[in-house]
Amino acid sequence: MIHLFGDIIERNISKRIFHSICIVAVAISLLDFLFKFISEISDISNSYLVFDALIYCFYSIPSSIYEYLSYICLIGAVVGLGSLNSEGEIIGAKVLGKSNFRMAIASLRPAIVIIAIAFLFQETLLPSLSQANEENRLLKQDRINTEDGYWFAADSSINFFKTSPSKDSINDVTTYQFGEEGNIIQIIDSKYAKRQNGIWTLFDLTITDYQKNSIRLQEEKIWQEGPKDSDMRRILSPRYLSIGELNEALKLNISEYRRNNLSLEYWKKIFHPITTISLILLAASFVFGRVRDDSIGKRILFGVIFAFSLNIFQNLFASMAAVSLLSPFYAVSFPIAAVIFLTASFWKLKSN
Repeated sequence: MIHLFGDIIERNISKRIFHSICIVAVAISLLDFLFKFISEISDISNSYLVFDALIYCFYSIPSSIYEYLSYICLIGAVVGLGSLNSEGEIIGAKVLGKSNFRMAIASLRPAIVIIAIAFLFQETLLPSLSQANEENRLLKQDRINTEDGYWFAADSSINFFKTSPSKDSINDVTTYQFGEEGNIIQIIDSKYAKRQNGIWTLFDLTITDYQKNSIRLQEEKIWQEGPKDSDMRRILSPRYLSIGELNEALKLNISEYRRNNLSLEYWKKIFHPITTISLILLAASFVFGRVRDDSIGKRILFGVIFAFSLNIFQNLFASMAAVSLLSPFYAVSFPIAAVIFLTASFWKLKSN
């Protein structure tokens, strides 16, 4: 067990790093909540109230934490190890025989636990939570037109819906039914549709029948040509899909632009744990390396600047990948390779 959790010295380091990461996560979450709420104020309307904006910003916190988790761990490790160094505990650990490598491993243990929990959350709850939050916001803002919603084709119809709070629920559905000659024979407008046991049902329908020249209302109707799982993977935002769903979506016959976006999100989620671990090791090199005599404030400032620089670097490569100037795999792997190279360089300087 001592190899898994470490001795009392290593557990103390792990505990301090864990507390620092949690504090940084809370601070960044509050800042992100504040800035996001300020940006949402401009969209306040009769349908999108201040309370709705607050709810949207609150439910955006989990996705923000996951998105910035690598930088949170970087800054948390800098703060935690820096405080240990300032208090003389790093020197004390060295006197007791702890190598820099063992202390770096101790700082990685809480991060690995956090990464594992975040990865499971991303693969299970986070996509649906993010989808519900974003889609409900769009629905309440009531700014969606035919260019902003979702279109998909079936055997005898073309279908449109405005929002999808979940993969089993869609809102404001319009179905254009075609006859054998290719002309429109029916237009069905429905307020919402739900899927239960694999079967879609339309509710609150208005059916315009061009063959009978009639308009009739209907409470509900089985929707035989409702969207399949492959349709949802084809049209939903890549952020709403897990790694497994992204992998399935990439096998579909889709446009190059859509494929690039899906592939970019796929590799981001695959490499996310590696990025976080690399940044923890880089943060450890800040403390154990030549900057050990700097103050905590300088270390935090350096960590923040590096985190923002890396974020800009990653966004630049992602933009290049979106317009097919660069492979999504290379767009994600290049910044990570740069982090690994910097980490190795700092640790090599430390050992000299």
